[in-house]
Amino acid sequence: MKKILILIVAMVFTACNNTPANFDNSEWGGVISPTDERNDKLNKFVDAYANNDFESVRDLFAEDAVIQVNDDTMTVQQMFDGFSAGHDFFDGINNIDRRVNTMFYNNGSIYTNYWYTWIGTNKKTGEELSLKGHAYFQWKDGKIIETYNSFDPTEYAKVFNWVEE
Repeated sequence: MKKILILIVAMVFTACNNTPANFDNSEWGGVISPTDERNDKLNKFVDAYANNDFESVRDLFAEDAVIQVNDDTMTVQQMFDGFSAGHDFFDGINNIDRRVNTMFYNNGSIYTNYWYTWIGTNKKTGEELSLKGHAYFQWKDGKIIETYNSFDPTEYAKVFNWVEE
């Protein structure tokens, strides 16, 4: 009887341990979620970009959020203005093939990681352009406090005459 009781107790403790064998409990380890509400908020921001309607998502960002696009640092308004300017030169702007996951780090930081393919049609030439990119969005108190967006701007910038043809 004693052995059965020990076996039952061992099974209960084993069943209660839901931590995966490969769980990383270090400072920058944590848990990733493909269904967190921040993922939906990020997709709302991306849809607003496609519709050139940034005012509808202004409240997602902290007033003093740090915005970086390919190592250029700017304000939220400067990002909105820059992203909006793209609509002057491209039709059909959208981000497709979206992959969105929010990471909850053991140190308390929360980041949403975002992979995408940017598409648009050059209004002048009719040429379709497709660019792969990645961004992260750091959250605090329900607001985006920092973001970094990275993509190869070479072909995109040609329409603005930033890069020689």
